[in-house]
Amino acid sequence: AKTTTAMTSIYRDSGRYDRALRLLKRTVPSYFAMDLEALPRGYWEVLFPRPYWDDLQRYSRANRLDPFLVASLIRQESEFNPDAISHANARGLMQILPGVGRKLARQEHLRHYRTAQLLTPRVNLRLGTRYFRQLLDQYDGNLEYALAAYNAGTDRVEAWLALGPYRDAQEFVESIPFTETRTYVQAVLRNASVYRQLYGNR
Repeated sequence: AKTTTAMTSIYRDSGRYDRALRLLKRTVPSYFAMDLEALPRGYWEVLFPRPYWDDLQRYSRANRLDPFLVASLIRQESEFNPDAISHANARGLMQILPGVGRKLARQEHLRHYRTAQLLTPRVNLRLGTRYFRQLLDQYDGNLEYALAAYNAGTDRVEAWLALGPYRDAQEFVESIPFTETRTYVQAVLRNASVYRQLYGNR
């Protein structure tokens, strides 16, 4: 345990929150089934970190988003690795595709914008929170639909919704045919709840 704690501290101090997070996930694989009292608070703060918190809060609030939800989404997308690039070429903390980034940058009136800036946390958070707000607005504030669209795209969500009607958002989530997207939506919502428990009163 001491070695794990030392390593997570080294990773965090060097800004590699993603590596600290992955290390603890391997060390305590059943953490998500535990009560908060079952692990030291320091472990939870590694598993549910808040890097870039000032910018994250600022842009979340500017887009009328819960910052704990945005943190949970980032945790699922990139594990807070600002340099993350997916196999689909999505980039940065909130995993924004270059084409989407260019469109959002125009909307935000970012002058001299370049795709490389998606790896800059502040720019990525500014564009990503705007994008998520647009998805929420598109789906009348329905969190489950917006999260599914963030993961799988609006075309797929429209096709899944057409297979309804669903009694409620929960039934929609359970009927998502992509295991990855179904798990993603459930994880973001569950983890946002953990973020609120950990930091909501601080």
